[in-house]
Amino acid sequence: MSLGPDEIAKGPIEQRGMGVHSLCVKCNNNTGSWYGGNFVNWCYQGMEILERSNGNPTLIYLNYIFPLRILKQVATMFFSVNMDGFQAANPELVRFVLNKESKYLPPKYRFFVYYNVEGRFRSVGIIAALKFDGKAETSVFSEITYPPFGYVMTLDSNPPDNRLVEITHFSRYGYDDFLVSELKLPTLPAHTAVPGDYRTKDEVYRDATA
Repeated sequence: MSLGPDEIAKGPIEQRGMGVHSLCVKCNNNTGSWYGGNFVNWCYQGMEILERSNGNPTLIYLNYIFPLRILKQVATMFFSVNMDGFQAANPELVRFVLNKESKYLPPKYRFFVYYNVEGRFRSVGIIAALKFDGKAETSVFSEITYPPFGYVMTLDSNPPDNRLVEITHFSRYGYDDFLVSELKLPTLPAHTAVPGDYRTKDEVYRDATA
């Protein structure tokens, strides 16, 4: 039986964080010390913007960030939501994360972000989903939704929704490069467990009864 909007599946509670141990203890400690503090600051800024705008930011807001550090922390998070084989299949992404000075990404990897304050948490490993935007197109992606942001990483494909804002260009900056970034992000809900589904609760109910 499918779950309704925001309904949580019942079952045993797993207290293992976001997923499997995909990096060794040393690597986890290194990435946390290199990127974690700046990532937390990015999240605080995002939450402040959402609070000031009552959850509906319509302006371009300034973000004071170390872009490369933020992107590398996001990439690290995706290792945690994907299975062990993901690390072995993506050595170039591993090198990008574990060398704090490394810049630029192979074109197969793209990263996107959006605001999220409504719905459920989502952390989904790599899947392939068919989307219809004038024509049928397959999107291969992984998603993490945890307020104030949601993140999508795609592999050799376009994102599942054109409203997502790309931050792949954060990889062009150096580790110590500080940026005042102008960002205008959409606020998208996550009412179902289906990755890439940003329908409102009313739209979910409407489609269920159509």
